Amino acid sequence: MKRRHFLKTGGLGLTGISLAHQQLSGFSLDQERLSADWDALTEQYDRPPQVETHKRSNRVRSGMALGGIGTGGIELRKDGNFYNWSIFNNQPKGTGSVFELPDLPHSNLEDSLLFFLVRYQVAGEQPKLKILHLNDGLREGGLEGIAYYYPWMSGVEQIDYAARFPIINMRFQDPEMPFDIELEAFSPFIPHDIKHSALPVIYFDFKVKSRIDKPVEVTLVGTLRNLVGYDEVMKHFKSEHETTSGYKYFMHDAGGMDQSRSSYGQMGLGALGGDEVSYYLGWEHKHPYYEELLVSPRFPNIDDTPNRNIKTKDGALIGRVGGRTNDQRCFSSIAVSRTLQAEAEMEGQFFMNWYFPNAYGAIHDRDKLGPDRPLKQRYTNGLKPTKRIGHYYENFFAGYRALADYCIEQKTDLRQRTRHFMEGMYATTTDLYILDQVNSHFNTFITSATLTKNGSFGIREGLTPSKSWGPNITADVSLYGSVMITGLFPELAKTMMRLHRNLQTKEGSIHHGLGYDLDYTQNGTFGVNHRVDLTPNYIQMVLRDYLWTNDKAYLEEMWPSVKKGIDYVLRELDQDGDQMPDMHGIMCSYDNFPMYGLAAYLQSQWVAAMSLAGIAAADMGEAQLAKKYREIADRGKQLMEDYLWNGSYFRLANDYHGEKGKDEGCLTDQLIGQWVAHTAGLGRFWDKGKIRKALQSVLDYSFIDGQFLRNCTWPEHRDLFPIQDTNLWVDQANTPWTGVELGFASFLIYEGMIEEGKAVIKAIDDRYRKAGLYWDHQEFGGHYYRPMSAWATMNALAGLSIVRNEYRFNPPRLTKGTDRFFFAASTGTGLFIADEKGRCGIKAHSGFLELQSLGLSSECWAQGKDAGLLLNGQKVEIAKWTEEPECLVAHFVAPLKIQEGKMLKVV
Repeated sequence: MKRRHFLKTGGLGLTGISLAHQQLSGFSLDQERLSADWDALTEQYDRPPQVETHKRSNRVRSGMALGGIGTGGIELRKDGNFYNWSIFNNQPKGTGSVFELPDLPHSNLEDSLLFFLVRYQVAGEQPKLKILHLNDGLREGGLEGIAYYYPWMSGVEQIDYAARFPIINMRFQDPEMPFDIELEAFSPFIPHDIKHSALPVIYFDFKVKSRIDKPVEVTLVGTLRNLVGYDEVMKHFKSEHETTSGYKYFMHDAGGMDQSRSSYGQMGLGALGGDEVSYYLGWEHKHPYYEELLVSPRFPNIDDTPNRNIKTKDGALIGRVGGRTNDQRCFSSIAVSRTLQAEAEMEGQFFMNWYFPNAYGAIHDRDKLGPDRPLKQRYTNGLKPTKRIGHYYENFFAGYRALADYCIEQKTDLRQRTRHFMEGMYATTTDLYILDQVNSHFNTFITSATLTKNGSFGIREGLTPSKSWGPNITADVSLYGSVMITGLFPELAKTMMRLHRNLQTKEGSIHHGLGYDLDYTQNGTFGVNHRVDLTPNYIQMVLRDYLWTNDKAYLEEMWPSVKKGIDYVLRELDQDGDQMPDMHGIMCSYDNFPMYGLAAYLQSQWVAAMSLAGIAAADMGEAQLAKKYREIADRGKQLMEDYLWNGSYFRLANDYHGEKGKDEGCLTDQLIGQWVAHTAGLGRFWDKGKIRKALQSVLDYSFIDGQFLRNCTWPEHRDLFPIQDTNLWVDQANTPWTGVELGFASFLIYEGMIEEGKAVIKAIDDRYRKAGLYWDHQEFGGHYYRPMSAWATMNALAGLSIVRNEYRFNPPRLTKGTDRFFFAASTGTGLFIADEKGRCGIKAHSGFLELQSLGLSSECWAQGKDAGLLLNGQKVEIAKWTEEPECLVAHFVAPLKIQEGKMLKVV
């Protein structure tokens, strides 16, 4: 495009010029005259400014988190920088100080805490340095002034970023570089393997691909700042290096500080290789560090850390820079140097570990430590942590060195198993945006989880970089989000319920959430223990997980607390004697619009809870109690039909014994209990036609133009947004809760409304990609827990239910060829495979699968009851056949165990 034509068609900056011209001359905006004016202007000034385009996609607002479950982590975003460090037991997830360094203000610290760069030199040319990130600030490479002090070093021009949890792939490109660089960064994440999914390690594997026909000397450099004791000024820096066969690493430490502090520990960076690995420890200034790196392709293998410390007048060591306490810096670097041959490839493998064992529970009067208090005073006045809870990884490693050595020894296996899980999940034949949306919520395991030394596990309800938005394991939110935890790490799900049981009140009620110390016997309800839905939430989760895992010992352990909770609801929450919990205002998870009497949200949950309790009571040999619970469930179903069904959907509430009358609100979650029933394999509580009609009504009322699904709509506001009172803290009706949307989408799929469910998921996916918050779903704070309900989509797509090892598959047909559906059971993961000819099978993808019976749709049993099953080439003996709704079931003489890699085939 010619510059004159560009100006005439509206280039950057012309709006401001035209407005200024208009104001000076006083003429009205006339297009013909304006065009002529521009022609005259460009004849006189034919050198327009360079245009720079900034797109929505340039925003860097979230990234995938790297780290282990409960270890803390860091986000690697698409600009190549690392954000939201939580490895130091720091707030908001931990109880330590907010992660802020004593430094100059507004210095873009996160750009320089961990970074990688490449030094390269083509034969006959000057060496150059490229930092492998993009940056909006002035600080790069650990220091300010990149365009002045070291103009021979610059950031790359372009980064391609592709993240599928737990693996990030990046490609760094720059026209000045004679090669492209690719990075694979990951932390191990292996369903059903808690130990190896809770390692504080990140692997960085680089691959350099030549684009020229000459050899190039290449040095890949990783640099880490010593952040031990980040909130402590009175300390000195320590560094150590270790050389082992096949790899080298350095460890950062700090001396002269209280080693019981939350921020005390070790952290380090290493590289695989022999003599080609070199290091430079303890630098803080561009001289001579970057000169050394520019002159030589290898570091001199020195430790300059002692020079980062000075002696005070009383002889104590303290880490200072230029005598200032507000700018303590100490960096260490490790490098891999090799010759890259013409049009060839080379690798550079790095790894980062950390070991910060001093995780604490609650701190007395922590809120009195205001943000304006100087850092060195924040632990004064006797305000000490009350209990050390530690980290799970401490059970296996006595210190940093043992951890680092293990992570390298096991790297190949950990990488293979991690990739195996992700590749299996993506083998599912459904739309990629659905799999990506589910995958994005695995991130919450890293950003928001606590996993203590004794195995206590919890997920924070919500987090922003400096604030915790809610307690751990909030019961109402867990009802949705724990579906993912039960599927991938069932032992952690059961642990969460045990923690709630431990804090159950003597009356039988369940707390809303738990504090920082998950074992601490305190009321962690944060002022909302009056909610009517909390105890039914708990009952549903405990019994759903029992049926899913077939863990009878777990049921026996939890059963007394379940009965106690049921008795509490019947005694305290039933005001009209109908054996149903009653609402009388704002008393549930929807805590800004009231419900009265019989409320669909709560009632459907109570039906699910009592249906589950009837099954559990029978399994416990309590026949009379089982009969009682089943009768309550049946009565609850009928009451919903009689008082909440309005012909199109189940209305929000009906105070049929009181003065409030009917509330015709159409709540998206009106049948949440039926959704729980699907995830627990209980079948339908109400007529299929009514359920589908209610779901369609929700879509008709509340699905907004493919953008989002709002929580509740009233008939009078069906086509508009009502104006809310100004003092309403948040409008929950007109806004979407992503976890509700995703749960509802899976509900639609369970009910055969496949395209409708996919449309809801697509709207969520598009919304968060546009917002640049794909890895940080918002609600009550970010990194919200409820959207982990996304995992239910995987089960719904497979038409899967598992009840005490009784497997049922009734998947929808997605393609005209062979469909594959990935799923997770209590002991492993699997693939259900079916084709258009009715042939099908179950493959154990990891771990093993144990089946007592197998129910399939009639399409899969091509020959009906004459069909056979083969496992490892051997015919499976079938004891009997039974028929269930939409399902033909083969019961086995003995439980079948499908080992990893093996397949059970229908023949």
